[in-house]
Amino acid sequence: MRNPDFRAQIVRIGTVVTIRLAAFLLISCGADDSAPTTSQLSTPTPMPTVTETPKADLVIESITVDVPPPEVCDDWEARVGVLVTINNQGEAASGPFAVRLNQRTRYVISGVGAAESIQLRFPLVDEQLDVYLDASEKVIEKNEQNNRFEQLVARPTIPAQCVRVPTPVVADLDPLAELAGHTGKVWQADFSPVSNILASGSVDNTMRLWLVDEAVLLRTMYGHPFPITTLAFSPDGGSLATGSSDGLIRLWRVSDGRLIRTLSGHAGWILDLEFSQDGKRLASTAQDFTVRLWRVGDGKLMTTIDEGLSAVYRVTFSPDSIQLSWAEENGMIRIWDVDQDGWLAVIQGPRSARSVAFSTDGSSLAVGYSSGSIRLWDLVNGAESGQLTGHLAPVSDLAFTPGGEWLVSGSLDQTVRIWRMQPDEGSELPEIYILTGHTGPVNSVAISPDGEVIASASDDETILLWSIPEN
Repeated sequence: MRNPDFRAQIVRIGTVVTIRLAAFLLISCGADDSAPTTSQLSTPTPMPTVTETPKADLVIESITVDVPPPEVCDDWEARVGVLVTINNQGEAASGPFAVRLNQRTRYVISGVGAAESIQLRFPLVDEQLDVYLDASEKVIEKNEQNNRFEQLVARPTIPAQCVRVPTPVVADLDPLAELAGHTGKVWQADFSPVSNILASGSVDNTMRLWLVDEAVLLRTMYGHPFPITTLAFSPDGGSLATGSSDGLIRLWRVSDGRLIRTLSGHAGWILDLEFSQDGKRLASTAQDFTVRLWRVGDGKLMTTIDEGLSAVYRVTFSPDSIQLSWAEENGMIRIWDVDQDGWLAVIQGPRSARSVAFSTDGSSLAVGYSSGSIRLWDLVNGAESGQLTGHLAPVSDLAFTPGGEWLVSGSLDQTVRIWRMQPDEGSELPEIYILTGHTGPVNSVAISPDGEVIASASDDETILLWSIPEN
C-alpha cells in the first residue's frame, strides 16, 4: 500500500505545474504588445509659450577726445574734453541711467530709445579712462556684462600759436650758505615764523636748529629713535612738531629742546605736519592713508579723515585756518572744513599728486605732480587755471612767498625753481629762476618770514640757503 504522504506530494506538484502552464498560455495568447494603450493614444499637453519682455541694452559705441579749434587759445587745455557715445542696442527704451567716467558722473534723465544713440561730454583730466554705464543700476538690460569700458588716450598737444613759452632765467648765483652736519638725508626744513632760526630733520634721527644769518648750528636735538621724516614750527615759534618713521609725532619746546608731549595714533611713517595759522590745530598725514587733526593745547585727537583716501604726501592749511587741503596719489584734490568736519570741495585732477600749497589769498591751490608739472587750481569754480612745466622729476614741495609774487618748487631732479606769479605789466611770460647746487633730490623747500630767503633740504645731507629775486 502506497504511503499517503507520497500521494499528497504528487498532487501538490501537479497543481504547481498546472498554474505555471496556465500563466504561460495567458501571456502568450494575450493582447498584442504593439497595440497602443489608452495613455499612448492621448494627445500631449503643449508647453506654454513664453514671450520675452523687450529690454534695453546700453553699450559704449565710441570714446573720442574732443579738442577746440586751433585758433581758440583762451583756456585751450581746459576746453579739451572726452566724448562718450552710447548706443541702445536693445528693443526697448532704457529709461534714466547714470554714466561715470573716472570720478565724474553724468545723469541721462530722458534715457535712450531703442536703436538710438546719445553723446555725453566730460572734461579730460586723466589719460586712463574708465567708463561705467548705468552706474546707478537702474536699467534692466539684456546684457549686464557690457557696461564697463577702459581706454587709454593721449592728451592732445597745445597748438604752437597757443603756447605761452616761459623764458627761464637761470640764476647764476651760488647759494647764500650751505648748512652741513647731518649724516643722512635731510627730509624737511622749516623757518621759525618769529626768529632767525631754521629747523631741519634727517634720517640720522636728529633735529638741528640753525641760526640763519650766521649759518651756524645752534643746537642738535635728540629723542627720536628712528628717522625724522617731517617737522613744522608752530605759528608763535615756541614749539616744534616732528614726525618719524615709527608713526609717532612729538612736540618740543624750542627754547630748551625739552619734549612737551607725544601724539600717537598713526600706523605708518608720518609724511607731513602743518600747524593752522591760528596755532590751534596740527594736521598730520601718514602712510596709513589717513589725515588727522590734533588739538595743540592738550594733544587730543580731534578728527581722523579716512574716507577712501589714497596716498597723501602733503597737507596745507588755508591762510584763514578754516580749510585744510591735500592732493592724493589718485589725483583727488580735497578741501576739508576744519570747523564743520566736512567736505567743502572735491576736485578730480591728474594722478600722482605729490605736493600742494595754498596761495596767499586762499583762492587757489598749487599742486605738484610726479610728472614734474605744477598745476594751479581755482577754488571758486574747481577748474584748472594754469600749468607750470619744466621739472624733470616729481615735484616734492611747494611754497608761496608771503606776498604771493613767487612760487618756489623743489624737485627730485635736484633743482629748485622760482616762478613769478605776477608778471610785469605788459608781459605775459612768466619768469623762472632755476637754482642748481644740490647733488641729490630736493625733498623740501621753505621760505623765510620776510620772503627773502629760501631753504632747500636734500638727500645730499645738506640744506642750501638761496636769495629770492628782487621784484
